[in-house]
Amino acid sequence: MQKKTFRAVCAILLTMSLLLATGFAAAEKTILLTFTGDCTIGSEERTRAREDSFDTMAASQGYDYFFANFRELFEADDLTVINFEGVLSDSRAQESQRKTYRFRGPTDFAKILTGSSIEACSLANNHIGDFGKQGEESTKKTLEENGISWFQGFNVYVYEKDGIKIGFMALDNITYNKGSEKLRKLISDMKASGEVNAFVVCWHTGLEYRGNHEEGTERNARNVIKAGADLIIVNHPHVLQGMNVFNNRTVFYSLGNFVFGGNSKIETRKHLIDQTVTSLYTAVVQAKLVFTNDGRYMGQQVTILPAVTTGTDPVNNYQPRRATAEEAEAVRFAIQRDTAFELPPVTTDENGMTRIEMEYQAAFDEVLVPEGEQQMTLGAPEAPAAAPTRKTKGE
Repeated sequence: MQKKTFRAVCAILLTMSLLLATGFAAAEKTILLTFTGDCTIGSEERTRAREDSFDTMAASQGYDYFFANFRELFEADDLTVINFEGVLSDSRAQESQRKTYRFRGPTDFAKILTGSSIEACSLANNHIGDFGKQGEESTKKTLEENGISWFQGFNVYVYEKDGIKIGFMALDNITYNKGSEKLRKLISDMKASGEVNAFVVCWHTGLEYRGNHEEGTERNARNVIKAGADLIIVNHPHVLQGMNVFNNRTVFYSLGNFVFGGNSKIETRKHLIDQTVTSLYTAVVQAKLVFTNDGRYMGQQVTILPAVTTGTDPVNNYQPRRATAEEAEAVRFAIQRDTAFELPPVTTDENGMTRIEMEYQAAFDEVLVPEGEQQMTLGAPEAPAAAPTRKTKGE
């Protein structure tokens, strides 16, 4: 009996060793990323002193006001990323008078982000240059001084937690059109060298106030996924658009606006450009990326959190909130009308918070979901054991 027991133990150990050696290790590490729509943390010069401006609201309500309805959510993830539309500068020098809209917030407004647990900003957009080179340089310097990471073009930001590294790149169309081959090589080299275990692309593209994404955007997104990107978040249209999945990697074509100081009123009526859209609705996207213990990417699970850009429409109070059940259906409809597959239904938890939970997308590039973890094929994988705090996120 002792010999049989010994042989059985050896067989079990050998099987476990083989599973580990062939990449079927349990998914022991997850990273939760949160993305929002466009954020303008400031005002136009001509409206700055008005009673309904973003700057006036900041003075009267305090810096923690704007993201107050999402701060707890942002604090519980690993990394919160926004598309930062505008500049942080204490000077209006080099203001681009040829542009219709120029957005600027004082450098002190960086505290709005740090106080709301926002850790990273995409800067590839058409407003980072509103105040010339000085405005752009001031924005980057201010973010860095406040411990906020930024990424733009081929300046890749690498986020690391528990040995897992995720690269972030912010594209615009000029950068992509001139450097698509460079992009492919960069992602391939960083993955092959182990500099990153996964790659996220935030992309400033598409047409403003259109309810449907363009064929060119879809084609380019597919190419970037083929190049090695694992998740693409598009911003710029200012309204919700649809989503897609290529190679079990997710693309969101537009999340709309979020905290948007550039408009004192919200287009709740049908828009003149596309009468099927409104800038009232928005969505926060949370993407949980799953890795084996040794860093192999295993898959992703995405959750859409329906929201509205203001609590006092059509006036913009610059404080987005989670959508009610009725509003969430309108958010789902806005995404569904531009999505080729059927979205899951809206669900509401015991606290009245609505969500649309997408299926788990397992990677099939030689990394499989291990046996015994079939529960990961639908819904969210198990959350990390402890939620990070604002102080320790990313450490």
